[in-house]
Amino acid sequence: MSRQGITLEIAEAPKIKRHQIPHRLTSVVRRLMKFFSKNRCLITCAGNIGSGKSSLIKVLAFNTGMNAMFELPDEGFEDHFVVEESVSPLLATAKDTAKRTLGGYYRAIDDFISCQAKWPPESQPWLMAKRNLEKAALDIQHAYLDLRKMQLLAAANLPNSTCIDGFPLADRFAFCEVLHRDMDVPYLTREALGAIDERLEREFRPLPRPSLLILLHGPLEYLYDNIKERRRGEEQSDERGQAIPEGLRRLVAALNPRYERFVDDIRGAGWYDGPVLKIDVSRIDFVSKVNHLIAVYEGIERLLGVPPSI
Repeated sequence: MSRQGITLEIAEAPKIKRHQIPHRLTSVVRRLMKFFSKNRCLITCAGNIGSGKSSLIKVLAFNTGMNAMFELPDEGFEDHFVVEESVSPLLATAKDTAKRTLGGYYRAIDDFISCQAKWPPESQPWLMAKRNLEKAALDIQHAYLDLRKMQLLAAANLPNSTCIDGFPLADRFAFCEVLHRDMDVPYLTREALGAIDERLEREFRPLPRPSLLILLHGPLEYLYDNIKERRRGEEQSDERGQAIPEGLRRLVAALNPRYERFVDDIRGAGWYDGPVLKIDVSRIDFVSKVNHLIAVYEGIERLLGVPPSI
């Protein structure tokens, strides 16, 4: 049976008796390990900031023998390669660049918000802050596309299956849409959006598409709590003493409805027609609860068509 275009939502964890959990978990992990060793797969994970993409990719990779590539160079989330390590230095450089660029982008947002509170629109300080923000918004998109391209090229040449934290189509159909259309003023100009589209067509159309897309989603307050808890430097309190900088809070709020229609958007644009596993992270705690993790793994094997007797 074809699994193209199938979306499976995991919102309820299975009720599994305690004594059944070890067998249920080890059985699905064994099936996935065998499947990934015989069938080279690419799994990508998308979702709003704070939804747990990195955590899921780490757990999935280390439990099932996959390579893992992460979005940012955060401690504890280093790239993992089962066999080939030679790509690590290049990816590390690209991730460092993305992280520095991301910090500059967040600062540009906060500077513009502060300027809006002090100066009228179209004034000289307002225009200068707006230009700085537009440049930072385009810079961060290019930095992430540089990283995504390197990751997809590496995945295509690695001998094992791979899972990746992040997805270039999320950069375009979630982040870029928000920055161009959904903020109080466009942070990303029409010309900049055109440059991103042209680059996607030229550089990313020929690259491998995922065997499976995992989409994480959850309510805003849950995402804000996760962001505060993980305490990344670029996401910490601003000069007004807020736990989450106002620019980041606005961005997360604007991204959530974009991710609600993300799958329809990328399918409608002809970029992806493969299976999608959707996970409500406010109800499925795959980090702390074993039966929830089992539900995720069983959803993955169902969408990939893993034979029950493998």
